Amino acid sequence: MADPTTVFNHDVLMVVDMLDRFSKEANRSQSTGISGMISHDIIRMRTYTSSLRRLHDWITSQPSPLDLPETHPREFPLEPPPVIVNVESEAVNMINRLLDASRTELVNSASARLSSGMVIHDSVRLLSIVNKIDAFLTDYVEEQLPLDLPESSPEESMTGHGNRGVNP
Repeated sequence: MADPTTVFNHDVLMVVDMLDRFSKEANRSQSTGISGMISHDIIRMRTYTSSLRRLHDWITSQPSPLDLPETHPREFPLEPPPVIVNVESEAVNMINRLLDASRTELVNSASARLSSGMVIHDSVRLLSIVNKIDAFLTDYVEEQLPLDLPESSPEESMTGHGNRGVNP
């Protein structure tokens, strides 16, 4: 079954937009062409997980769901999920799998049908994935990588540069 193309919850929409943006960032990072992750990309990924955690905490601290009798249900269109390709870095691939799992769970969740906020199960699910990404960075990426893979590298093409501005 395909993921929904809309949600009814403006908070869920913001989280999904953030997950999509971070996935694009990871898939265009400098680490995509190596077997590990460079320190700058690890720092960036930690700021992304920190941002997701802070947004989650703000959402769950607000009254939920908001009483919006004149505007709910209102459908918010979702951007298509980012096109993510496998890259040389298994660490980046794993992070993108986790971000994608979080996105899929959230757009198909009970929370996506509320006007705002998150039900406890969706809240726990989101934080569990964010925490898993942090633990992966700490317990595996920083401790184990990079690997020396002279016989099997490179396996994937380079992903190229990020976006180059918005002016025609």
